[in-house]
Amino acid sequence: MPGFNIQISGDCHDENAWQVNSAFQGPAYNIETARSHRYALEILQPLSNSNGNLLLFLAKCSRPSAEIDEIKVHNGQDEIFRPGKQHWRPIEFTFYEVLKNTGDTSEDMAAKLIHEWWSENCVDIRNSRILPPDQFTSDAQLDMLDGAGNSVWTYDIYRSWPSKISPSDLDYSSSEIARISVTLKYDKAIERK
Repeated sequence: MPGFNIQISGDCHDENAWQVNSAFQGPAYNIETARSHRYALEILQPLSNSNGNLLLFLAKCSRPSAEIDEIKVHNGQDEIFRPGKQHWRPIEFTFYEVLKNTGDTSEDMAAKLIHEWWSENCVDIRNSRILPPDQFTSDAQLDMLDGAGNSVWTYDIYRSWPSKISPSDLDYSSSEIARISVTLKYDKAIERK
């Protein structure tokens, strides 16, 4: 059952106890299931005029996933299918908006930095010029964390940029925490553990 790690057999000090040969092989007591609420996203130098990284602890995030186009080849009466070009679906992530603006941490400035990064994309209104891609794309790193804050697995995300920012709606009758959702496009992602 997810979330429960009951030692069934084997040495309870053995990290690989689940590999012990027995009639029933259960999970080791020290193997934790993956949790869907522990994500951290670090964007490496999102602004062209800054040298700092932006670290966000996310309320919600989709994982990078690739799609491969299908190529149909006609061979007489047969249709043969081959893999075509690969492209990556955008990542959708949501973080909580922090009102305190002390400037001490990137969490305090996250909404401002994300908006500045988004506004730097493609068109700089102040100067009415088109920026080259190397000035508005940034590499990023998406981590799933365990209960102690250690990385379980990591996605390296290359040449990312925010294509859409959606702040939560304002509602006087609600007391929910304000959130900001961002659509992050990128060229490629590599999973590593």
